[in-house]
Amino acid sequence: MRPNKSQVMPELVHGMFKITEAIQVPDDYPGVSNMICTHASATYGDASHPVSFRLGNGGAGHTGILRLLCEYFIASRGGGFCIEWVANHSRHSQIALLGDVVQVALTYEPEYEDLSIAEGWAKRMAKVFNDHFVLVGPVSNPAGVDVNGGIANALKAIAKHDSFFNHNHHDGLFHTRGDGSATFYKELALWELAHVDVSSTKSWRLTKPGTPYEALVIADRTGAYLITDRATYLTAKRDKALNNIVPFIEGGPQLLNPCSALVNVKAPCNELAREFASWLGSGEVQRMIRSYGQRWLFGYDLGFTGGLTIAPEFLKTFGNPDPSLLGFLVSSYEIERSLVPSLSSCWAIAAVADLSN
Repeated sequence: MRPNKSQVMPELVHGMFKITEAIQVPDDYPGVSNMICTHASATYGDASHPVSFRLGNGGAGHTGILRLLCEYFIASRGGGFCIEWVANHSRHSQIALLGDVVQVALTYEPEYEDLSIAEGWAKRMAKVFNDHFVLVGPVSNPAGVDVNGGIANALKAIAKHDSFFNHNHHDGLFHTRGDGSATFYKELALWELAHVDVSSTKSWRLTKPGTPYEALVIADRTGAYLITDRATYLTAKRDKALNNIVPFIEGGPQLLNPCSALVNVKAPCNELAREFASWLGSGEVQRMIRSYGQRWLFGYDLGFTGGLTIAPEFLKTFGNPDPSLLGFLVSSYEIERSLVPSLSSCWAIAAVADLSN
């Protein structure tokens, strides 16, 4: 979906925000929260040290990758400061950046990022990583989603199956967070791609607000389909929080979820924040992203390097992978299906040097 050109952000000038529990901005989509969080969800580094800058982001904070990067950055700069993470989805993180509530924003909507840059107040300092969206659902697959049929056909199958769930499932066949996040607006674009009108209330499509992780756990418990992202899925698998939900559709440019680091060039200059934002695109960070999550599950990394074959000792040590993961871990990087048993592609977040498009 194309961004709303007014974006409400030009009306908000630096200095208008008060650091309270939340601030409120307009959003014209029904059900989307207008409240922007302004308090820290986590502190990275020694909390007794002064806060150097605040980092705005949504889902990546829950995977632990932000803590790793921030704490490494703090140590590499000699310490003596800490960094706060303020949890908001992408559009709210941009507004928080405009108001200097945060000094670095990691966001997932390139069109909105480009709009902010065109307005003259934002600068993209680095492309940090590429995650991918995933359609997950109950292992019983009541809608009969074809794992080889693509995302549009999968959503059509879910919509066509609504009559069954109207009578047999009060928790809904499909869950949406309905929160104005990058995931939510990507979901709306995918429904549009599938030529399914979800502008009116559908009994089979229920709104379940929450973080990406919370939404995934709820869908798992209630047997619903959901659009989530690889990093969140693997994090929940690591935590053994999922029992019933498996991936059906993933990969390809339609489901790319790129993350960029933005700074506000109109706000008072925070040199360390800008250094951090630029550093996120460095080879050093890309190597950290590639290796993050290395010991999770069957030893896969949470980052994607592409084109690698797994060492023989991997299979000797870990044996065959969980079959529920196979469709999730392959296919988006033109990996041959014959390579699936060797797990040559099994990454959730992609280092941008390896997958920039």
